[in-house]
Amino acid sequence: MFKNVTIYRIAPGWSATVADMEAALDAARFKPCGATQDKSVGWVEPRGEAHGPLVESVAGQRILKLQIETKGVPGSVVKKKAQEEADHIEATTGRKPGKKETKALREDALLSLLPQAFARQMNVWVWIDLDNGWLVTDASSQGKLDEVVTALVRAFDGLVITLLQTAVTPQTAMTQWLSATTPDEWPGGFAVERECELKSGDEEKSSVKFTRHNLATDEVRQHITEGKLPT
Repeated sequence: MFKNVTIYRIAPGWSATVADMEAALDAARFKPCGATQDKSVGWVEPRGEAHGPLVESVAGQRILKLQIETKGVPGSVVKKKAQEEADHIEATTGRKPGKKETKALREDALLSLLPQAFARQMNVWVWIDLDNGWLVTDASSQGKLDEVVTALVRAFDGLVITLLQTAVTPQTAMTQWLSATTPDEWPGGFAVERECELKSGDEEKSSVKFTRHNLATDEVRQHITEGKLPT
C-alpha cells in the first residue's frame, strides 16, 4: 500500500474517536473539479466503496485516503488563445492591449479552456497510529505532502504534527544495510530487496541503478566504497 513513507509525530494530548473523525472528514469529502476549477482536494473511501466510511479502523489503526484532482491546460494553448483575442481587439479598436489587459485575457482564456481539459486524479494514503502517536503518509512529493498536511490540520481541530527526527539519517542507514556482508547484520524483521540507486556526491554526479538484482554483492559494496551512496 505504501510505496513512499513520511512519518510525523502527533503532539501529545490529541485524540479522536472514529465517529468524530468520520464526521470531520465528511465535511471535506472529495468533489470533482467544476467546469472552471483547476484543482479539487478531498477525502474518499479507503476501500473504494461509494458512500462508504472515510475512516477505516483496523485493530485500532486508522486508515484515510486523500484524493487530489487537477486539470491543466498547456501554457502555449492559453497564450495562443489570449493572443488571438488581443489581435482581435487591436484589429477592431486600433489599440494594443496593455500588460494588465493582456494578463486578464490570459486568465479568461484559461477559464474558457478548463472545461475541455482532462482531469487527473492522485491519491495519498494516511495511516494514523494513536497508541504510538504516529501519522504516516505515502506522499511522493513535497507538493502532495503539503496538501495532505493542510487537509488533516483543517479537518481535525487541535491536531499538531511534526516530522520524525531519526538518530541516523535514512541515507546512512541504507548505506549500512547495503554494506552488510550477511543478512544477520540487517535489522530484525528486515530484508534488503532487489532495487536501489547509488549516486556520488562529487562534481561528476555519477550514478548506478540496480533493478531485479541481488544487492548483497561485492559489486554493490565496491560502489559504496568509491563514494556512491543510496538515494
